[in-house]
Amino acid sequence: MAGLELVEMADSRENSLCCGGGGGRIWVETPKEERFSDLRVGQAVAVGAEVLATSCPYCITNFEDSRLSLDEGVVLEIKDITEILQELI
Repeated sequence: MAGLELVEMADSRENSLCCGGGGGRIWVETPKEERFSDLRVGQAVAVGAEVLATSCPYCITNFEDSRLSLDEGVVLEIKDITEILQELI
């Protein structure tokens, strides 16, 4: 895609964080400021991402929820990787 720039966030590759929905964490009550999905969305905003891409349905749900708490004017789309590939076809 023309103009596409891939940017890694602070916690990436072997040190990556998931959204917190896997491994049973979805059933654990975690304070809002400590939720992995909030941390990841914050990291995406910090690197200037316009789109946060994932292939996990838990991530999409949790990131969409965390996106609601962003400051007004901050735009971050949450997309499944297949959506991005479909846009290229």
